[in-house]
Amino acid sequence: MTHEADAPGTVAMDCPQATEVGEHGKDFPYWAAKEALKAAEIALAETDRSRESLGKTATSLIGWALPLSIVFGGAVLAENLVLPQRAAAGVGFLMTTAAVMAAFQALRVRDWANASLSPSQWFSLIEEPPADASAFFITLQRLNSIEAALHKNDQLVEGNAKHVRRAWGLLLAMPAMAFLAALLTLLIF
Repeated sequence: MTHEADAPGTVAMDCPQATEVGEHGKDFPYWAAKEALKAAEIALAETDRSRESLGKTATSLIGWALPLSIVFGGAVLAENLVLPQRAAAGVGFLMTTAAVMAAFQALRVRDWANASLSPSQWFSLIEEPPADASAFFITLQRLNSIEAALHKNDQLVEGNAKHVRRAWGLLLAMPAMAFLAALLTLLIF
């Protein structure tokens, strides 16, 4: 038994009641733009969380590597250590210092896009609205702004991630490289 849909936006089904299908027709583009805006805002928040996580990791790496570089730097100058020990300390100093610099590069980025219309843009829209100004128009403007911010911030996050990976790589390779420097110094000298 099929029932006819009585109201716009409903579909006749083989059930006693019609099923609501949501926005359609001329209302659909505005609804879709609002949904896209919600998804874009979630994506932007995720980018921000990635940035914060990378910043915390970089800060932690600096906290570990900086004291090590100071100790290794002092060991290089210690007169009571033999040459292989000083060579290992020198490599340790160079690698931990490089790790500190790489991690610091991830903390230097400050030009993140915030993806909102500026107050001056809002004032312009309020004082002299374009002919096609509407809630749909503003939603599309905000969506375009977030899209641009996501593109920029994603590039910055990827750059920061490279710096953090480089710092981790340097710290993880440092013991083996220091050992190799000590071994080579012992074999050569």
